[in-house]
Amino acid sequence: MGPERPRHAMLRAAQMAHEAERTVAFTLSESLCIPGRKEGVLGMIEGGMIDVLFANEDEALLLAGAGDLDSAIAKLSPLVSTLIVTRGPAGALGMEAGRRVEVPAAHVEKVVDTTGAGDLFAAGFLAARCRARPLQRCLEAGSQAAAEVISHFGARPEANLKDLVRL
Repeated sequence: MGPERPRHAMLRAAQMAHEAERTVAFTLSESLCIPGRKEGVLGMIEGGMIDVLFANEDEALLLAGAGDLDSAIAKLSPLVSTLIVTRGPAGALGMEAGRRVEVPAAHVEKVVDTTGAGDLFAAGFLAARCRARPLQRCLEAGSQAAAEVISHFGARPEANLKDLVRL
């Protein structure tokens, strides 16, 4: 199966969500930013199919074809309602309505395994977003959730995230 069937399904799902007046969040992966795939992802973003875009710093640079983060943000942020860029130990930033918000990484005693950090960041962010929290609080919730998962082996949280991330 080539990339066309999954891409078509993804586009149809985004279209159905927008028809139902729902928000579409999309997380990049490095494999989506390589030549041959990058164009399809950019087309989807430029076509207004994505409302909230999550990327780590490297993915944002690759997708934007930019040499620095500010240039990548300048290219990508006008294309989506909310752009979120995670930066590992440097924290995370969000761009929304022309406003940039940055938060530090949540404290971790020891980084054990970064598997799942991006997914848990997005989960924490979206949980706060669904509760209509402001952008800064959403970023903080994402950072707290990511910090929990990188403090142990495995991609699933060991702590109760509901207790950890007070929304």
